[in-house]
Amino acid sequence: MGDVGSGGLIGWPGFIGLPGLRGDSGDQGGKGEEGDKGDLGLPGPHGKDGGKGIRGPVGFLGPTGQKGEQGNIGLPGPRGFPGMPGLPGLFGLKGLKGYQGLPGQAGRKGLPGPPGSPGPPGQSLNMTMAQLKELMYVSDKPNYNLIQTLLDSLEQDLRLLVDPPDGSKEHPATTCLELWLCHPEYSSGMYYIDPNQGSSADALLAFCSFSSSSKQTCLHPQDSQLPMKAWMDDVSEEGSFQWLSRLDQGYQFFYPGANVVQMRFLRLHSQSAAQKVTYSCHPGHRLGQTEIDVKFLTDTRRQSYLAALKDCVPGKESVSGPREAVFEFEDLHLLPLRDVAVMEGGNFTHQFGFTVGPVCFS
Repeated sequence: MGDVGSGGLIGWPGFIGLPGLRGDSGDQGGKGEEGDKGDLGLPGPHGKDGGKGIRGPVGFLGPTGQKGEQGNIGLPGPRGFPGMPGLPGLFGLKGLKGYQGLPGQAGRKGLPGPPGSPGPPGQSLNMTMAQLKELMYVSDKPNYNLIQTLLDSLEQDLRLLVDPPDGSKEHPATTCLELWLCHPEYSSGMYYIDPNQGSSADALLAFCSFSSSSKQTCLHPQDSQLPMKAWMDDVSEEGSFQWLSRLDQGYQFFYPGANVVQMRFLRLHSQSAAQKVTYSCHPGHRLGQTEIDVKFLTDTRRQSYLAALKDCVPGKESVSGPREAVFEFEDLHLLPLRDVAVMEGGNFTHQFGFTVGPVCFS
């Protein structure tokens, strides 16, 4: 075999072959590295208004702020309305007896003075002329009941002459009228009375009103002012009377020393009785037009006075109307008052109060 010859010249390129068949899909490549952060895009358009959210819970009470600077003194306000008259003070203790002074020189005998004014009329025995004649000309069958009545009246007159009452705890009067008959120089004030005329241990303190027209024996309740509050705010029963004494801060009216026996004898010694109750709205309110029923419990605890209360509405008294209403009662056998009941209904939840005045017998 001969030697390999030298290489020939490169031939012309061949024609492009037909495309081959589609190959199978290759395996998925691995996750590439994270690219660089892109540039910040342009701001988008404004969105539409969202719906109103629900009310959030009440936040905690913040700390107390620092006290601000002292302001200038304001102009004086208008004169306020006169308040309710206060209760008379208690009867003071009797002072110690002073030392007896030296006797003075006898003065010259003066001229006889003018005759004094006639004294007050005594208590009548209510005896007819026939009864007096029967008493004077007694036979073997005397009228002992009539004689006993006369003796009791004379005993009462003698007691007032020998040992007249002075209104103290030791010497109380039957009523204020009897005290004034024994001491016309006395002025109105607090004195002790004992209507049943038993032991002075159960004597009660009363206010004696000595006016020119009448002589009254007045008993004040121990707590005359019911608090100013929204009494009917917590009441849920509709269309029923609510006694204020059964609600919070309520109470029945109590008259110190006026027990059943003393009240019975005080009525026997009197001809009439009267008492006032003041209904008041909270300051800044006045009486409106809406009315609601109210009951005032009497001393019998079985009967009541029925009246109407006007609702309280915002408004000043001097501009829109009064803020108080006064109820007056007169009955010898039903007074004094013991409790108040208000009919529940509507929106009767404003603040109001009652001021119970004394019951006065005359």
